[in-house]
Amino acid sequence: MGVIRVLPPNLVNRIAAGECVERPSSVVKELVENALDSGAAQIDISILDGGRELIAVRDDGQGMNPDDLLLAVHPHATSKIAADDDLFNIHTMGFRGEALASIGSVSRLAITSRSAEADVAHIIRVEGGVQDDPRPCAAPVGTLVEVRDLFYAVPARRKFLKTPATEVGHITEQLARIALAHPGIGFTLRNQNRLVHDLRSTDARLERIADFFGSEVAEVLLPISRESGGVRVEGLVAPPKDSRGSSKWEYVFVNGRYVRDRFVSHAVKEAYRSLIDPSRYPMVFLYITVDPSHVDVNVHPTKIEVRWRDSNFVHGQVLAALRDKFLKTNLDHRFRAPAENEEYRERVRGAMVDFFTRHADAERPVAVQQSVHSGTRPQPFAGSRASESAVREITPVDEPAAVTCPAPAPAAEVERAPNAAANLAGAVPVRAIQVHNTYLVVEQPDGVLIIDQHALHERILYETLKRRIADRKLESQRLLLPEVIRVPSDRHEVIESHADTLARLGVEIVVSGPSSVALHAFPSFLERLDRTAFLRDLIDRLAEPGARPAADTLLHEILDMMACKAAVKAGDPLTPEEIAALLAQRELADRSSHCPHGRPTTLHLSLRDLEKQFHRR
Repeated sequence: MGVIRVLPPNLVNRIAAGECVERPSSVVKELVENALDSGAAQIDISILDGGRELIAVRDDGQGMNPDDLLLAVHPHATSKIAADDDLFNIHTMGFRGEALASIGSVSRLAITSRSAEADVAHIIRVEGGVQDDPRPCAAPVGTLVEVRDLFYAVPARRKFLKTPATEVGHITEQLARIALAHPGIGFTLRNQNRLVHDLRSTDARLERIADFFGSEVAEVLLPISRESGGVRVEGLVAPPKDSRGSSKWEYVFVNGRYVRDRFVSHAVKEAYRSLIDPSRYPMVFLYITVDPSHVDVNVHPTKIEVRWRDSNFVHGQVLAALRDKFLKTNLDHRFRAPAENEEYRERVRGAMVDFFTRHADAERPVAVQQSVHSGTRPQPFAGSRASESAVREITPVDEPAAVTCPAPAPAAEVERAPNAAANLAGAVPVRAIQVHNTYLVVEQPDGVLIIDQHALHERILYETLKRRIADRKLESQRLLLPEVIRVPSDRHEVIESHADTLARLGVEIVVSGPSSVALHAFPSFLERLDRTAFLRDLIDRLAEPGARPAADTLLHEILDMMACKAAVKAGDPLTPEEIAALLAQRELADRSSHCPHGRPTTLHLSLRDLEKQFHRR
């Protein structure tokens, strides 16, 4: 007897379920796509226990008669294709005919449907692949599909499901991908009988984006449009200054279907190249319309990938549409008048100096005992070595700063001006100037140092934060009134699961609504930052797809992010006192030769090198 056998139909369906029914969000996708193909104008989704207990999708489409119900739960039964050529002329969302049979083989499935011509509705049940005959019942025109006890028939698959909050997040993202592509359809999403999203039908894609992600996102988007060679590229894209910290914000739709395509993604990346930081991601919503015969959507079980007849042409069209828009748009950052007054700026400036020159004895200010790199490690406190606790202090003091910071002086004057801390302590001043408000040039006995002020400050802050957080959480400032921030609901689980890490960082944030969170406390030393922008980037980082890093690894990645945000920037003028304090702390920081990202902070140019350049040797 041979070893090859024909698999029973039910096992075939369960294998197919492993391809197209990965998790509850996959079920939602298949059922909603079927509802769209039925001509529905309103689709309502309800879930319980993250989709484990129940997924219900109701639509007001054309419905089915009893004969159609019987065939709908059979494998490879579909109304959408009839011949080979139809596979290359797909005009519908679904066409394989696998979804309902696969779902019915791993769950308890019930389909209630009524066509407009019928007097009554009919219901059919399928449990673990075993189906009953349709029975009459009462129901409105349209279809209701109920999936209960998902994966009860394959317990091993059920074990791989995540927490209910995580699964709800995936379902919400799946809804976003479909709802953004079909703004003319109304959608609702209920979780545990609570309304999460109520998306009314609209003719405007921008309005649907605002409904789902908030007006803050929609207000910055720029419209694009280009058509050539049978390919139409439309969409809404954010200017480079509104980039995000996650690749989640790239939505690409081909003929109304959400896809991930490397050619389109590369075109987007090229369009934004040199306009945004390489670690940031653009926010784009692209709608590509092409003749169905020029794109193959049957290359992936979940239809999330496509194959182009001419991928290079599509790449060029997307790239041209974006570049044309950027060339015609003023991408300069808009000036925003500082909210704080001069007194506040002076207080912040003083706090920064005090951050680096904090002393154990209020009567004895910071002193730089010797010139930087003169051979002896500088003493941060006059007459004594720095106490570890003092070095670890990272937040501004409540009392006024010990050193008064004058207005920034011209570079030529800075070179001659003795730093205030050194003067007060009678120490030898550091000979340093700031050039282009970006680099510090420091005289050395054997040459000069050229220091990137941002990279050095970032390393100092990172090391200080790392030492401080080893002992206790970072100091935070409680807000008088919580600040409400709009975030996608699929981020809620991320916030809740990382609550302990956020607390150590001095961030207190709680879910306050279906698509919003409330900020109650924020790290004190980040008070000058745009809290909303920072938190959005932080949440995007926490929600990055892939394996979740270890807690300590994630913590230090966030500390790196915080240090980068808080550090002085290229272009920030520094006072002599700030320059001196920065150079003094350079001697105290570990690994000060490189920033946390690995970029060098310091370039050493020896006298010998200088003499060679001027032919003195």
